[in-house]
Amino acid sequence: MIMRPTVIERGLLKGSAAQNLLRQMVETDMIVTAALVKNLLYTVRGAERYARSWNDEQFVDKEGLLECGNRLLELISEESIREYSVVTFSTSDVAKYIGVSQQTINAWLRDGKIVGVPEKEDKKWNRIPEEAEVIFQNGSQVSIRVLKENWEKENVIPVVDEKTYLELSIKELEDKYDGKTFEEVFGHKTINELTQEDTDASIWLSYKVRLESVKNDPEHT
Repeated sequence: MIMRPTVIERGLLKGSAAQNLLRQMVETDMIVTAALVKNLLYTVRGAERYARSWNDEQFVDKEGLLECGNRLLELISEESIREYSVVTFSTSDVAKYIGVSQQTINAWLRDGKIVGVPEKEDKKWNRIPEEAEVIFQNGSQVSIRVLKENWEKENVIPVVDEKTYLELSIKELEDKYDGKTFEEVFGHKTINELTQEDTDASIWLSYKVRLESVKNDPEHT
């Protein structure tokens, strides 16, 4: 059994030696190097965000290809230390945690709005890992684990419609912080930057992105 890379081995991928080697590869055979980087882009966990923002022009330009390759090496170094959970959920589970239909979840999977999910098999989606992330319309990315935790913390079935419930919940949090908005209290932190102590921030952000989703979902109009 091969052990996980050590701190030193992970650091090598971010160092000048790895960058110089990548440059030599580009100078020696740019086509093969571009093919290697592109294949890694669709293989390495977490690289989906790069696949959406990069373009083919970067792969025919030496400096552009070098930049992409170095970004992937850094990502590989970071991902190699992660311990991923084996907990997974069905599309109906995820729909429940977000407050949308199962059909909406299937559409989001097709459109790449839920990242970190294995490819379809036999015309059906595999179960969704708890570390997979939902990309909401405002660009926020929230893991299924956080959405589930927030759903469980609510622990009460709303007696009003979903939109009103979320608006009231956000108002309650604003009142708790002297009428300040989420941005005024926590700045523009992403969900990945929030610490474990920022429980209110996690719940609040989840309410905000869910409310925006509800407002834009035809089923709730």
